[in-house]
Amino acid sequence: MTSRRPLRFPQMAIRCPWCRAAPGELCTNARGRRPRRADTHAARRIAWVVETTTCPVAACESAPGSPCRSSTTKLALATGVHPERDTAAERAVSGHREPP
Repeated sequence: MTSRRPLRFPQMAIRCPWCRAAPGELCTNARGRRPRRADTHAARRIAWVVETTTCPVAACESAPGSPCRSSTTKLALATGVHPERDTAAERAVSGHREPP
């Protein structure tokens, strides 16, 4: 059995909604020819956060696969997810946990 090479970016675990790069593949430029080696599209990161993490904001608590919702707390304007959800996704990948 072969072991999988770790992904450069955790969001590469899902298909990019912008350039349609397959899971495990780098995002590409607008013409689909040159891979983006320094990062992924913002839309892919947002989709990864939504697909993999429960929102920790008490007024939201959206389950994985559901977008953040709340009329009482501020969503990040550019992403549509709570910044706390983004941080929770990053911590889950890096193995860091918040103190109780």
